[in-house]
Amino acid sequence: MGQNEPTPEEYRARYFALKAQAQLANASRPAAKRLENPTVLPPELIGVEEIIPPGWYWTGRIARGQSLRLINAEASAGVAALFWNAHDTSERLNPGDTVKVQWTARISRGHLLLSDMGRAIASITEDTCGYADLIANGTTRKALERKYGADVYRRNSHDNFILAAAKHGLSERDVGPCISFFAPVVTDEAGNFFWNADALKPGAYVDLRAEMDLIVALSNCPHLLSGGVEAKPVRLQIWNSPPAQLDDFNRTATEETVRAFENTDAYLAGY
Repeated sequence: MGQNEPTPEEYRARYFALKAQAQLANASRPAAKRLENPTVLPPELIGVEEIIPPGWYWTGRIARGQSLRLINAEASAGVAALFWNAHDTSERLNPGDTVKVQWTARISRGHLLLSDMGRAIASITEDTCGYADLIANGTTRKALERKYGADVYRRNSHDNFILAAAKHGLSERDVGPCISFFAPVVTDEAGNFFWNADALKPGAYVDLRAEMDLIVALSNCPHLLSGGVEAKPVRLQIWNSPPAQLDDFNRTATEETVRAFENTDAYLAGY
């Protein structure tokens, strides 16, 4: 380290000071009304409905303002997801910034998914599971071989994402870190990651509202930390959700989310 470069402890102290300052400022913000999405979607709102078989993937496009619902009827151990800007695929989900900008790795209802350009690309408007993992990343062939041996090929999220990306003219270089929904990854006091299986309940669902036109890839492979359990079928629905208002909870919850939406609005306006 250079003579004047802060130590890791000083960086850590600065981070917690900034986090406390942001949380104090956000606590004084007027509360916005949360959306109340239907528990069961009326058929007339649903445009697409499909089942993702265990170990397989789904990919498609979601228009700005539409919502993606993932329904985990049988408590499958995680659904990995990637998102790209449909009109500029160099812009994609950035899990690191999603965590950093919102001061938490517990991304759930009321939080955003951010791109690598600082924009809000999707809002989590409902999440009855309450757990999503943005740190451990999706499964890969090498990781599964190290864990279970190389005698049998196991489908994995990285290979699924490459196949999904190819359907949109993309390649492996376009496959970055992902988010895994229904993934109760927690830490102990020593900072070790482990899987909290008791947090997974059958019938949980998550709603994501697209804040720009998106290409989406979903992989229904068990999370690497889930202990070798088998994947179960997962249902997806693309539905016509209510338009976001200027005082929408996801837009106004914190200073950071306001800024992310301002970046998105400016991009969509052509600035």
